[in-house]
Amino acid sequence: MAWKKRTGVVLGVVLAVFLALAAIVFYLLRASVFVPVPGEVKLAGLSQPVTVRFDAWGVPHVQAASPRDAWFVQGYLHARERFFQMELSRRAASGRLAELLGEKVVAVDARFRRWGLPEAVGRQRQMLPPEAEKALAAYAAGVNAAILRLPAWRLAPECLLLGCQPEPWQVEDTLGVGLLLQYTLTWAAGEELQRLEELRAFGGERAVNLWGWSEEQAAAWLPPELPPRPSKAPAEPPPPVFSGVGSNNWAVSPSRSVTGMPLLANDPHVGVANPATWYEIHLQAPGLALAGVSVPGAPGVLIGHNPQVAWGLTMVMLDDQDLFRLTLNEQGTHELFGGRWLPLVMQKQSLKVRGEGQPREVVLKRSIHGPVVREENGQAYALAWTALQARSPVECFLRLASAASVYEGVEAFATCESPAMNLLLADRHGNIAWQVTGRIPKRGKGAGKLPAPGDDPAWAWQGFEPYERNPRVVNPPAGFLATANHDPFAEGNASGEPFPGEFAPPHRVRTIKKALAAQEKWDVEGFLKLQTDVKNPQALELLAALRPFLAKLPHPEARELLQWDGEMRGESREALLWANFLRALVRQVGLDEAQGAGLSRSPFTGEVFLRLLAGAVDPRWWDDVTTPAVEGPAEAIRKALEEAAALSRGKTWGQEHQLLFAHPLGGVPLLGKFFNVGPVGVGGAAPCLNATAYRGQARDFSVVSLPSMRFVADLQSWDNSRLVLPLGQSGHPLSSHARDQLPLWLAGKAHAMPFTEEALAREAPRTTRFVP
Repeated sequence: MAWKKRTGVVLGVVLAVFLALAAIVFYLLRASVFVPVPGEVKLAGLSQPVTVRFDAWGVPHVQAASPRDAWFVQGYLHARERFFQMELSRRAASGRLAELLGEKVVAVDARFRRWGLPEAVGRQRQMLPPEAEKALAAYAAGVNAAILRLPAWRLAPECLLLGCQPEPWQVEDTLGVGLLLQYTLTWAAGEELQRLEELRAFGGERAVNLWGWSEEQAAAWLPPELPPRPSKAPAEPPPPVFSGVGSNNWAVSPSRSVTGMPLLANDPHVGVANPATWYEIHLQAPGLALAGVSVPGAPGVLIGHNPQVAWGLTMVMLDDQDLFRLTLNEQGTHELFGGRWLPLVMQKQSLKVRGEGQPREVVLKRSIHGPVVREENGQAYALAWTALQARSPVECFLRLASAASVYEGVEAFATCESPAMNLLLADRHGNIAWQVTGRIPKRGKGAGKLPAPGDDPAWAWQGFEPYERNPRVVNPPAGFLATANHDPFAEGNASGEPFPGEFAPPHRVRTIKKALAAQEKWDVEGFLKLQTDVKNPQALELLAALRPFLAKLPHPEARELLQWDGEMRGESREALLWANFLRALVRQVGLDEAQGAGLSRSPFTGEVFLRLLAGAVDPRWWDDVTTPAVEGPAEAIRKALEEAAALSRGKTWGQEHQLLFAHPLGGVPLLGKFFNVGPVGVGGAAPCLNATAYRGQARDFSVVSLPSMRFVADLQSWDNSRLVLPLGQSGHPLSSHARDQLPLWLAGKAHAMPFTEEALAREAPRTTRFVP
């Protein structure tokens, strides 16, 4: 047995040595490599030395002798901290993910190629003005300096694991990143296809009643004929539909601020991302001074401030996408348009797939309306989308960086054709302003609510409305402005002719307006608290309508819901009971008929339920058609409550409403714990200002979108402005700045944004000097 003892000793020593070496490597990597170290770094391509000071959160404060060097260093810093994120973005936009990730993403590559993103990037490059071209070229040079200088394991450990060799960054890659971001923030085409499915399933009268259209709207918006339902599911999955992604922003005039200067807040809601969607940065050079969040892969600041103006963005939800149902000849090579057969533009492309010896072939087709993005049963659908025809918005953001007033900020976006955004501005002159950016399509017939007949020129786009038609408000009498992806005309924000949109329900904007109107003076802390409000106004509105039914039930859960304050706090049992109750009610009312018609989900949402309870929707929906009895609302509500009570017993909202920051490689065995962050229980829901949304008819309440950052600008003292990311600045799991802001974000707090020299000397002591 002595040999066993000696073997055990040897194995123990080997294990101890291995653990010690691992600990040393871990320490060296974490302490010496992923944390900025004071000193000097040589970067070929710089014109003059650049000083970068890092604060306690890893935010770089860049001091350059020229804007060109500032963009260069921004590119270097982005690549150093977020290269894998940038690599996936540029590959997605160009339809080349499968080269890296294999067969499972072939459909993604095919979609982005069919949608025409690479071609749109080429058109944007041709239209770039010289100043924007210079900025993007300088940024690309900085990214490439990082690629050349940093070893692969430091640049992106994921690339080392996947065996990818970083290619030089191009101006086109930045344009592609911008288009990809636009794609993730628009879903009008998906909404059209969903309505088409409901129209096929329930018939015109019931579908129109569900959607809340008037007789006049139905007559004008419904296409003259309905395409047949496909015999099998199309190979191309449908585009995304609205899932709670949105944003909030608001601003108050000096009269409503404790400082006597405007305040502005913004929190964009996007899909859960790891690393964080944004990268915070502060850039200074002659003629350039701005701070805020940037997009890894692009120069400048998307949301933030310069010395005179602060700005925030939300999506307008303008309907800037339309699908057109094409009439093709037997060979599928020509489309009928205006009585003439026009050839489709056809192009074959090779799609490389990791692990496959031969590339696959993708056939791209282009109609007079735009790219053919979907084919089913011999039917083809072409997409018209403003982003595919538009100039890059990067030139508008570069002009905004030097705006000295809200008026100059508005004019900076006069040439911004896409995306359509609610641009909210405040300046140190005491002005606040709201401007809708982007181009509004001129439609002939219809309103873009359903796929239109592609053979009739009367339904085709007729160009775009002039920028002057876009809503604009400056210094309103109320002393505040607010947007939250709502219909600005329905909520009284704007005058003039309404435009079509796929708007979010108005609950969040009403919460903001009510709060701002109720309090005479606001400060930064008050804005931060409002951003994290978890009251669910949709729930309270529905419960008020449900009261006559719930009050008659003997169940204690009915009383709990009626006495609940509507707060979706993580520790709340009632919040979970409500979420389960609404989900069960959606299944009780609508899923039976939907499944009978071949659909997988109920057409009901909280908003449709409000109309049903108000008597505006056909009451026959209450009946469960799978049973011989005829049920009414009382029976459906009782069953839903009993189901919800059983599912909620002994649990809280935070236990079920879980937030997991899943990394792209987090699903790989053994790597998940290394790359992923969480899960953690959180409060909030899509109708709350703290909009941690979940999929309404999914099996769980996992968070799918969230406030991707929170920003409050104090125009009296820029140093008192606040910002927080959900994770941190770095995309490297070993970095101390990979997730250090998560506790702040969870607690509803944010860190200061030092902007003046005095604040930087105090709060950004670590300095790195980049030299040519």
